Formats: sequence, C-alpha cells, structure tokens
Amino acid sequence: MEESTFFVQNLSISPIGGIRIACFVKNGAGVLTPRRTLPHYTLVYVLRGGGRYFDENDVARKVRPGDAILVLPGIEHWYGPPRGERWDELYLVFEGPVFDLWRDNDCLSSNSPVFPLRPTEYWLERIKRAIGASHNGDPKKMLGDALRMQGLLADIGSTARSEVSTELLWLEQARLALRNSLSVQDAAGAMGMAYEAFRKKFRKLSGQPPGRYKTEVAMEQACEMLSTSNVTLKHIANNLGYCDEYHFSKQFSKAVGWSPSEYRARIGKRTLPIQNQRHNRNYG
Repeated sequence: MEESTFFVQNLSISPIGGIRIACFVKNGAGVLTPRRTLPHYTLVYVLRGGGRYFDENDVARKVRPGDAILVLPGIEHWYGPPRGERWDELYLVFEGPVFDLWRDNDCLSSNSPVFPLRPTEYWLERIKRAIGASHNGDPKKMLGDALRMQGLLADIGSTARSEVSTELLWLEQARLALRNSLSVQDAAGAMGMAYEAFRKKFRKLSGQPPGRYKTEVAMEQACEMLSTSNVTLKHIANNLGYCDEYHFSKQFSKAVGWSPSEYRARIGKRTLPIQNQRHNRNYG
C-alpha cells in the first residue's frame, strides 16, 4: 500500500519562488496517468526500486535507486516502476520566477531529465537540508527557502556533470561511522584516522563539526524513542552514549527546547495529521 509523509506544504512562497511541497512516498506507483503536463517544477529522487522515464521530446531513460528526475513545467512526461511493482521516492514541487531564470539560461534543461545522485545517503540528507521546515508565511524564512533550493540545484548541476568525488564517498562513510559509534573518537578510529585529522576533514566537507552532527543524530534518535516507546530516560541515555541521564537531559533540552519528559508528554505517540495520507498525484 502506498504511504505518503509530507515534510512541508507551503501555501505561500517568496516573490522569487520557493518549495510548495516536499513529500516522501513509500511503495509508490509513479505517475498514474499515461502522460501528464505540470505547471511547476518537480524533482523526484528515487530511493528504492526502479523503472522508466519518457517525455514528449522522445527522451527515454532507465531509472535506478539513487537517480533523480527533474520535470520542467509544460513538458508532457511519464515516470514510474513497471506495472505491478513499486518504488520509494522523495519529491519536491517548486516554482517561481527565479527558477524560470535558471531555465532560460539553460541551468535547468529537459535534455537530461534523469541523472545519478550518489552516494544515496549523502544526497538524501542534502535534499532534506534544502527542504527545511514549513515557514508559515514568514518573509525571511520564505526567502531562505528559495535560496536553499537554488543551492541544492547548483550542487546537483555540478554533480550531474561529473562523477561523485572520493571526498563525498569519504563523507558518507564518516557519517555512517558517527551514527554507529558512541563517540567522535570511536568514529575516527573506525575510519583509521587520528581524531584531529578526522575532525578537520569532516568539518571541511560537511560545514559542521562531527560532534555537532553526532549530537543532531542523537537528538533525532532520542525524539524517536521518546515518541514511539516507553523506555526510560536512563535507557535512552545509555543507548546514545551519554554518561548519565542528567547530561542527556541537559543536552536534549538545549537542542530541542523541551526537557525529555516535557517532549514525551507533549508529543506522546501522536501521528501528524498529514502523515500516511495518499498524496496528490498531480504533484509528485
């Protein structure tokens, strides 16, 4: 069964443009009509499964996990897995005059609508950073939304014209090591590097210290455990590598704004009302 989780749904965007919708689709069937034409730009990143893409310009391409599809306004097209099969995708709907300018200057082209974005974990996180959060009509946040999307397109354009560098492969491995290790020192050891060399290289490639990245990952995991289970704070602290419950609670409060107990009481096991709803196939 197809499941959809919306990351953002913005009713308004900045005067220069921005992201309207960002949605993850599990067990999706792709485009459900034989052909369609959209009034906006759509970026589809395929995470699992494979299929085909074709359009009015007689462009036909295979699609594999880690491939992105860029659909431009006014281009009749179709994409999806073979009949009877399913795939997972993350898609963005964006629009605005700034992106029309990109298209007018051939920075967005329908000649190469399918291109690889690998390593998948790196690009999935990169796309999520560009998505950000719903801005609720805040003018500054709307502008930031448009700027992040342009930054993503610039990075995609650069990567699409060349093979993934060894530095991006190293960064993917380093992030995995940080996720699977109790400390940055342990992650550096797993990568066969001294701590200081690891720290400097990670910061250079990712733009943030490895300790901050690991804290962000730990807080995401903590939020998941607090909202979906009844395990004790001591168990969560031990599982995430904190020396005791006090230090975990202090870090969590600083990062999230609520104490772990407050977060659990407020969030509980609620499900966002927009999750697991079948998404509008006129978009993705």
